[in-house]
Amino acid sequence: MRGYEEPVRNSAPVAPEDSALADELRSTLKGKPTRSGFNRSWVRELISFISDIIKIGIVLALCAVFAFGGFGAGMLLGYVSTTRPLSLSDLTQTEEVQTSFVYDIDGNEIARLTGNESVDRIYVPITAVKDTYIDEAIISIEDERYYEHSGIDMRRIGSAVLSAVANGGTATYGGSTITQQTVKLISGQDQHSTSRKVQEWFAAMALEQELSKDEIMELYLNLAPMGNNYVGVQAAAQNYFGKNASELNLAECAFLAGLPKSPSYYNPLRESGRRNALRRMRIVLGKMNELGYITEEEYQDALNTELVFVNKTTSSATQINSYFAEYAVRTVVNDLATKRGISVSLATTIVYNRGYHIFTTMEPMVQSVVDEAFMNRDLFQKDPSILADYPEKPTGGMVVMNVQSGAICAIQGGFGRKPGNLVLDRGTDAYRSTGSSIKPLIDYAPAIELQNIVPSTYVYDGEVHYDPNDPNRAWPLNSDRSYAGWMTIRTAVEKSKNTIAVMTWDQWVGGDNALWFLAQMGIDKMEEGAYPAQAVGAFTTGITPLQMCGAYNTLASGGIYTEPYAYTQVLDSSGNVVLQSNPKSQRVFSTETCFLMSDMLEGVIKNGTAAGHAFIINNDAGEYIGTAGKTGTTDDNLDKWFCGYTPYYCAAVWYGYDNRLRQTVIPSCDRNNAIDIWYYVMSRIHGSCPSIGFPKPDTIVRLDVCLVSGRAPTEQCYAEGHVISEYFVDGSPLTPNGSLPCQMHVPAPPPEEVEG
Repeated sequence: MRGYEEPVRNSAPVAPEDSALADELRSTLKGKPTRSGFNRSWVRELISFISDIIKIGIVLALCAVFAFGGFGAGMLLGYVSTTRPLSLSDLTQTEEVQTSFVYDIDGNEIARLTGNESVDRIYVPITAVKDTYIDEAIISIEDERYYEHSGIDMRRIGSAVLSAVANGGTATYGGSTITQQTVKLISGQDQHSTSRKVQEWFAAMALEQELSKDEIMELYLNLAPMGNNYVGVQAAAQNYFGKNASELNLAECAFLAGLPKSPSYYNPLRESGRRNALRRMRIVLGKMNELGYITEEEYQDALNTELVFVNKTTSSATQINSYFAEYAVRTVVNDLATKRGISVSLATTIVYNRGYHIFTTMEPMVQSVVDEAFMNRDLFQKDPSILADYPEKPTGGMVVMNVQSGAICAIQGGFGRKPGNLVLDRGTDAYRSTGSSIKPLIDYAPAIELQNIVPSTYVYDGEVHYDPNDPNRAWPLNSDRSYAGWMTIRTAVEKSKNTIAVMTWDQWVGGDNALWFLAQMGIDKMEEGAYPAQAVGAFTTGITPLQMCGAYNTLASGGIYTEPYAYTQVLDSSGNVVLQSNPKSQRVFSTETCFLMSDMLEGVIKNGTAAGHAFIINNDAGEYIGTAGKTGTTDDNLDKWFCGYTPYYCAAVWYGYDNRLRQTVIPSCDRNNAIDIWYYVMSRIHGSCPSIGFPKPDTIVRLDVCLVSGRAPTEQCYAEGHVISEYFVDGSPLTPNGSLPCQMHVPAPPPEEVEG
């Protein structure tokens, strides 16, 4: 930090051979290369060189147009006219960092967001660091004519272009000013194109018209990437040196000023990165001395200053925000960035430092039960002794939604106590194979909607060959590696028959249709293309519990998909509305399809693969509440799922191992844990809910049907035991019609009389 007296500036130029850069090069460059840094043919090198020269020519031409007008002005005007104005709201309205608050659905505070609790970004006003050398250090290494230009530096641009020409198309340094870099940090736009560069120039000049040099520098100081997810000089100062930015000495300022150029290459937390950063620090100091920002004595003192790094990687704050709070804040940040056309980094800084009030959809009673379940070891480890030598312990993720609103009620991202902020949330970000839990969404509900099957459709469970790469191999196999012969679709759903699921996908839905239905429910896999394994949950990229919960909520809500949302509105410190939730909704299935599907999935719990672990939900009075669900297992038992719902809540659970060190097969005693977790939560959050079943549309009728023919039964059908009672959609082509009785079971004609 500077003293009270302003040091004498020495602006005398330093000879190139005596500069810090020359010293650095002499100390690090020895000998000659022993091999080529890359190996490309001379033809490719020539093409690359010509391409770079063409690009440089375009930039030069645009430079000339921009500076002097004339030819090309039309193209330039087109680029400029499409430049999106920078959104500067909240950026310079106050120097005071204000705490932001997060609330549950009842208005109770669930999190506070301050600089100290968000260790990766802490806003600091320019006035707090003006007595340090941080701004001079940054100007020296990034933009020595910062106070002279109006946003773009034509000399620097021209010099960079000439440097590129002289070095085969690659400039030894960039032409961007600090203002231009700030524009990129604000907008998040960093595509390498001529049009973007021109738009960046225009935005930089506009920014200079709107803000002072100090205000622009303040933005840069708070938005510059400093490595290890730290953004801004305050976060970097605290986490690298254990002090505030206002307390930085000259050497520390020079060190931090060099990081934004390549935060990973100059990463202070790695030994090689720290060495690289220290070399760059000496270059920064030499440039500061050359430009007269520091005296020769200060320069030498700084070179001899030993930097003391701290092992501290978190701030002094101990608050760990919940998975729900973090997800809600993340969606607010993304929505704010989209609405204002700013970078996610800038949006994050605003949300954490400008006194926002975020009102979420978290239902505290539901969240508390979910938290309780994920702290219950008995639900995750039936026999802990067999896991003693495992490299990791089992974990899971869960999301609960309100069926009627489509709002997220609760999120859990892992077993046990949350270890810190910004850790993996397995409820929203763990992409895992779903196994059979995908079948209602991609196979059966679409086939019913297309009026190609009904619950009574009679199908044969036997060997099939759907593997396109090996048509002679029996695939898919059922989980028990056996076949059960003829059965209804209802039974196939309850017993989770893989053969019937793939048959339904292939014969009655079609791969492209299946992916279309899935995309309508928030799971877009269209780019993968259709292949049979998708019918049983084998996608190239997995699916999260949040996505599965949102898709199942489509069935629970009567066929309307609502994009899951975690907040209702965001207010600024003055009470003005910053963001208002407006979730997208669309109809995917008819109410009839949803009733038939829900009724079959209720059978999964009563008679099928979930029986004995999940049960029909009752309220505190012991009254029935409609309950539907589906299990899911991958072939290798690496993933276990249970997704289900009532008319009130929908929930999806994934259970398994992170598999960071090796793939871990779930022990047999733990293979029903996903169901157990789901039922533990759902059975406890419906206590005060009135008794209700799944709403049955007036168009749903219950009729007798001949199993074999699917038509109205005859007396012979009854006599031979081929009749069941099942639900149908009135008027559907698959609904039994008395005028078209079964033709397969008719009484045998009476024998002819023999004359005596």
